[in-house]
Amino acid sequence: MKKIIFPTVIITSLFLTSCGENNKDKNDTAINSEPICFYEYTKASSATVNWTAFKTTAKVGVGGTFNQVMVKGGEKSTKITDVLSNITFTIVTGSIFSKNEERDPKIVNSFFGAMEATDLIIGHTKSVEGNNESGTCTFYLTLNNIEKEVTLDYKVNDNKVSLTGEIDLANWNGDDAIASLNKVCEDLHKGEDGVSKLWSIVELTIEANLDKNCN
Repeated sequence: MKKIIFPTVIITSLFLTSCGENNKDKNDTAINSEPICFYEYTKASSATVNWTAFKTTAKVGVGGTFNQVMVKGGEKSTKITDVLSNITFTIVTGSIFSKNEERDPKIVNSFFGAMEATDLIIGHTKSVEGNNESGTCTFYLTLNNIEKEVTLDYKVNDNKVSLTGEIDLANWNGDDAIASLNKVCEDLHKGEDGVSKLWSIVELTIEANLDKNCN
């Protein structure tokens, strides 16, 4: 009897173990399977460009946005990098909005008005490095009739891409425009030390809501 039972136990154990491994593989496959998501910038998408300029020697921030930002994207893709690689945009400088009715026309007339051909700020993507979570995006940005590169960091949260970084307006020969605006806002740009100053550094935060479809 022992000679008969022992092989039977071994065979039964092997059978149960084998079945267990097959079930585990199936469960792992089910757990690891994730939907495939496609991203695209469409007419239904939206983008905002927020800026922060700095005044006084203490570098006090003054924030605002633009009410007219036109963006065009490329073909849809499962990769955020592909979508960002085909972005072109146009910003109407006259649509600037800083929540101050007296400040906005001064910026339009004395700052952008002191530049060449800057009724519009235009740009397009040069390169993108990263993945569907984070990375960097380099744009060609044109203002004051000068095209320069700007590199921004990006992060992705669901269908929203947030890009952050800064530009130095001196790279676009913006010193005269800065001096022009600082002159008309001289007293408003004075700090406790009595010095009137407007910095050339401007921080940018751009947010784009993409169309996202998952299968």
